[in-house]
Amino acid sequence: MESENRPWRTRPSDASMEKTADFRQTLTSEKLKIVFDTWESLRVGRIGPRRDDISPAPLRGVLASTFIIDVVDGGRDFRFRFAGDRIIQFMGRRFAGMLLSELVGAPFFDSMRAMYAACVAAKAPLASGVRQASYPGKEFLEIEAMVLPLSEDGVGVTHLFGALESWQLGTHSATR
Repeated sequence: MESENRPWRTRPSDASMEKTADFRQTLTSEKLKIVFDTWESLRVGRIGPRRDDISPAPLRGVLASTFIIDVVDGGRDFRFRFAGDRIIQFMGRRFAGMLLSELVGAPFFDSMRAMYAACVAAKAPLASGVRQASYPGKEFLEIEAMVLPLSEDGVGVTHLFGALESWQLGTHSATR
């Protein structure tokens, strides 16, 4: 995910329903759409809901594909908080409690850092398009990821809520 390619899409800062619908239309994964719809219903016109607003019940069926990240020092770093079973399976291990800065130098984590920082700066949802995974050992998969801002104070982004779905390479069409 090179920065000159802008490998993610963002919702404009205008919080109108039309712009929200436009962002939703860019998602190809039904799981990501469910996560986005849940987030949208909880944010009630704010940057995003509070972390405590996110509960497992409305995410039944997609919780395993979700994650929560703490924003550290205004977005200078990020701490892995929660990852569902599908995320852990994709990553091959748990990262809970680790800082993203501990994983610099790997293209997958560098791209993750850039996407998270962009979400914090924009205070808006971001999604990567369907693309081949760059995570070591997972190059046979294609993935779509999304990050959504959470805000404890309604002003800044304090956490990120996201989802990831993967498919066998070449089996998912981004033009659905």
